[in-house]
Amino acid sequence: MQLRWQISSSVQARVAHTGTRARPRAFFVLALCAWLVAIFLAANEAVAADAAGSQRIVSLSPHATELLFAAGAGRNVVGVTESCDRPAAVKRLPRVSGFRGTNVEAVIALKPDLVVTWPSGNRSADVDAIRRYGIPIHASELATLASITAELRLFSQWATTAELRNAALARAYNADRLTQALRGRYATARKVKVFYQLGAGRLFTLTDKHVVGEALAMCGAENVFGKLLLPAPEVSAEAVLAARPDAVLVAGEGALLAVQTDWKERQLFSASAVGERIVAVDGAQLHRPTLGTFEAVRSMCEAIDRIRQTLR
Repeated sequence: MQLRWQISSSVQARVAHTGTRARPRAFFVLALCAWLVAIFLAANEAVAADAAGSQRIVSLSPHATELLFAAGAGRNVVGVTESCDRPAAVKRLPRVSGFRGTNVEAVIALKPDLVVTWPSGNRSADVDAIRRYGIPIHASELATLASITAELRLFSQWATTAELRNAALARAYNADRLTQALRGRYATARKVKVFYQLGAGRLFTLTDKHVVGEALAMCGAENVFGKLLLPAPEVSAEAVLAARPDAVLVAGEGALLAVQTDWKERQLFSASAVGERIVAVDGAQLHRPTLGTFEAVRSMCEAIDRIRQTLR
């Protein structure tokens, strides 16, 4: 823009100097220069766009990896963590981080232009070590449904093609529309008191500090332990019984039978109601903030609504 302005100013100065005696040839030369500079600027913009599209990205978070692929930047991802399992294409990528921490040397060896970190999932010492090499870092910590689509839009700037970027933006738009629709559908529905149980055995749950808490409220449900301070606290069976939930949502089909048996023995519900009041939801999608979360929320809302219909 500055160069174009300078050219325009020089043209104006030339016209003022020559007045009515300016020759057509002078105008032609100046116009030609302006055209050449415009081509130069356009070429520079194209090079910049190509550079942004060819970034080498290391992702140290499963949710960030999934969102990068959904954003059309999957071909730019050159390293991931041991827990990255979606989409299938990540299986061919080097694993540079895991439960024991991040292999900083392996990250540096990949020569990334960007490292996407997960503040609550990565060791701060490892992230600081990467930062000391001067590599740009983006911290991805998503606690709301809106933050998921905002991150997708951000990641779409690294999409490898304009078509992929536009597709990512369309996915973000559709996810936001679904969120609005679910809020509207269950805004006036009867509240269903829910205990969200992470699995069989020890009783861990999620509070409203987690995106699941927002999703439950969206579905017209009340999280009976939503106000606890920790995001994933352990509670006692006595506390659950005292809370008198209308339903138990189990985060995974595999634990459903064991959980149903346990609460049947503790008489949380009548024997005839256990099957309809204790149901499974897709914890794998709900707990990892990606586009898959939105369809899992829709499914959970429908499950809660079916329970709602049985309440008197």
